[in-house]
Amino acid sequence: MSLDTVINHVFAAAKGEAPHALLVASAAPKTDSAPDAIELSRALVAKHANVLLIDLTRGASAVSGVLGLPRSPGFTDLMAGRVGFGDVIRVDPETALQIIPAGNPAIKAEGDEVARFGTLFNALTQAYDCVVLHADNETAQKFKPALRLELPVMVAVLPSGASEKGNDEDLTGFLRLGCPIVVYEQTGKRARSGFLGRVASL
Repeated sequence: MSLDTVINHVFAAAKGEAPHALLVASAAPKTDSAPDAIELSRALVAKHANVLLIDLTRGASAVSGVLGLPRSPGFTDLMAGRVGFGDVIRVDPETALQIIPAGNPAIKAEGDEVARFGTLFNALTQAYDCVVLHADNETAQKFKPALRLELPVMVAVLPSGASEKGNDEDLTGFLRLGCPIVVYEQTGKRARSGFLGRVASL
């Protein structure tokens, strides 16, 4: 299955429009979903949407590395109140996609980090047609309280061959988000079929 098909299902889950928010997260350990988040975000831009891609990863699987952009300052710096929005916004070299890179991984926001994230996330969804969040599994689970019931849809990225291995347990942590989950295998050739809880059929 191509990423174009994924986009079609994302739009279908959002009732035919670009979703106001989209989470793209790896659903298995050591799965780098950064290239998929970038391609999905670019595809949304191509459909005339004003899109912001925010990188929430702290490890090596960062969108800034793929795009050749500086990692800092970025979202962690913004969360900590050390910089403003104008200091962290970058532009995709190939499209009109706007990007906030991950930021300094050593910086943490003071106080309730989840609440701080929720405030920034809500503000950004008001300013853009669609805010795409890229996260690894660990980060997605950390911010789940702020995202629960706020996401119209998410894309869970699995490695090649995951469907044959039956790794449904990799998806269970995302079911509590309360939104349809489009499951995408990185081969680009196939994905799951049918609903698993709130998992979207492909």
